[in-house]
Amino acid sequence: MTDPAAPAALPGAVPTPADGAPRTARAVVVAAWMLGLGALALYVLTTPMMGADSLFVVVDVSVALVYGAVAGVLLARRRHPVSWLLALAAIGGGMAAFGGAYRGAVDAWGWPQLMWVETWFGWAWVPGTVGLFIVVPWLMRDRALGPWARAGVTLGVVTTLVLTVQRMVFPMSDPRVLLGLVVVLGLVTAGAVAWRARYEPAVRDRVALGWLTLGVAVMALSFLPLLWYSIPPWTMAVLHLVCQVLFSGAILVVVLRQQLWGIDLAVSRALVAGVLGVLLVAAYVLAVVGVQQAVGDAPTSQVAAAVVVVLAAPYLRQWAGRRVGALVYGEALDPHRAVSAMGARFASDDERALLDVLVAQLASSMRLQSVTLTSGGAAVASYGVPSSNALELPVVHRGQEIGVLVVTAPPGEWLGARTVRAVEDLSDLLAAGLALTLALHEADAARERLTTARLQERKVIRRELHDGLGPWLAGLRLGMQGVRNAVRQDPDLAESLLDSLSAELDQRIADVRSLSHHLLPPAIEQLGLAAALQELAARWEQTGMRVRLRCASLPPLEPPVAAAAYAIASEAVTNAAKHSGVDTCDLTVDVHQGTLRVLCVDDGAGISPGAREGVGLRAMAERALELGGEVVVDGDGPRGTRVSAELPLDVVGAA
Repeated sequence: MTDPAAPAALPGAVPTPADGAPRTARAVVVAAWMLGLGALALYVLTTPMMGADSLFVVVDVSVALVYGAVAGVLLARRRHPVSWLLALAAIGGGMAAFGGAYRGAVDAWGWPQLMWVETWFGWAWVPGTVGLFIVVPWLMRDRALGPWARAGVTLGVVTTLVLTVQRMVFPMSDPRVLLGLVVVLGLVTAGAVAWRARYEPAVRDRVALGWLTLGVAVMALSFLPLLWYSIPPWTMAVLHLVCQVLFSGAILVVVLRQQLWGIDLAVSRALVAGVLGVLLVAAYVLAVVGVQQAVGDAPTSQVAAAVVVVLAAPYLRQWAGRRVGALVYGEALDPHRAVSAMGARFASDDERALLDVLVAQLASSMRLQSVTLTSGGAAVASYGVPSSNALELPVVHRGQEIGVLVVTAPPGEWLGARTVRAVEDLSDLLAAGLALTLALHEADAARERLTTARLQERKVIRRELHDGLGPWLAGLRLGMQGVRNAVRQDPDLAESLLDSLSAELDQRIADVRSLSHHLLPPAIEQLGLAAALQELAARWEQTGMRVRLRCASLPPLEPPVAAAAYAIASEAVTNAAKHSGVDTCDLTVDVHQGTLRVLCVDDGAGISPGAREGVGLRAMAERALELGGEVVVDGDGPRGTRVSAELPLDVVGAA
């Protein structure tokens, strides 16, 4: 058993299989429920009329069912003193119930007397039940015990052991002194929990501790009737029956809502089954008592009670599931709220992080251990560390499977039908998010392919100019030499050669003009964008167009960005030279907040009203759009034309 004073696991940590005892947990559940249900069967078959002892058998059955379920949930995930004490309460309650029911079988059917079994009814319930509310609350924390908590644990353990020994060795002695001490310790414990809930700064969920305070106080007060023999015994039994459900729920609320000891799981079917079992037992008892009081016939009352239980079972199960889930998780299991929360994530500013946000929201809403979304065999978004028993669901968008959703429950837990249905419903939102993300990736890939193709095309053009135009010029020189040789001897031949050379020259001029529109200057690759722009300005100076270039120190640029910036700058200067009516323009290139900015301004005539957008303006806009940027042309009015472009420096896939 873990030392109560040892520090607990960090809050929110996921328990590993070594932290829990799943086999022991299953054994505890099986033993407690077999003892409890066996006792209940004997009780129903052998007890025609309900008396005080019979009511206590019912209380002990409820302890076995409820705490067996709760202990199984917690012990499977954490070997903590609280888990073991809950298991002790469950087994002790089952033993006490079976001992009382066996006593009835001895009287009704003449079974052999087994005193060691029959005495269970008097003492087996004490260690777990009393220890629950005077020891367990001191241990319900996620850090080491302080001196006051250690004192409370010590006093509670000693009192529980003394009362247990008294009930075992001296069953006929008066227990009221010890029971009075139990009540006082219970109220002191409740006060300590209330103080923690109000004043302790490190408490993460004061509402949960409020429930624990109420549960401890009610459990302590339920022992008060034992101090006065004049009070009808059935009041004690009824009080305990109610308190066991309330206190077990309070313990689980504290553990789950505060995620103590790294435990964070969905509401277990075992817990709902335990609560349902107690509710059905209570319904049976109330029906038997009511019919007995009305008609005084035991067989009739038992038949009527059985009918009530059968009719009430489905409604009580639905009610218990809703109430337990709401008590532990609040609104976390409301699928409509989960859909709303995930839908709101589509308003995120960063579409590329959308899937990560959606899977995290799904895991949080459904209390899942992990969520992984895959597409094309690769994970595109994930949350948490997967556990065993994974559930795989296809992600379908517009009738086509585009991915797979893999979810896992917390360690030791399983995915119920309700959770699976909710995840299936929410997968439609994930499908929309995945489709959007895939479309963005495809757009990025298409943009990269287009940019790469254009760069390759320009390299080919440059090579063609070097390998095609150069040799042609050499051939032109030879042709001119031939004309010179023929001009005196054969003027007609010389004239024919000149005509051919002239036609060829016209064709080559047209080819060069076409190629020049797509030319990638070698200076961009060799010296960078700034040097290429300086060469551009120098060439325009030779034509009489002055380009005042202001180019700040630029960082290394990706080739697609540099090529697009050069092409936009070249086209803007060309338009200024052709259409502005002035011989000067300003060209500015700089970097601002991850964006390369190109600005060309002239003080010429501007753009005339009604002018159609030319090929050059469309080419600039397309180049910027390929990289995720934009071009804005402002030429309305007499103050010239302003061409501004912004290109992102971070181009997906650029190399």
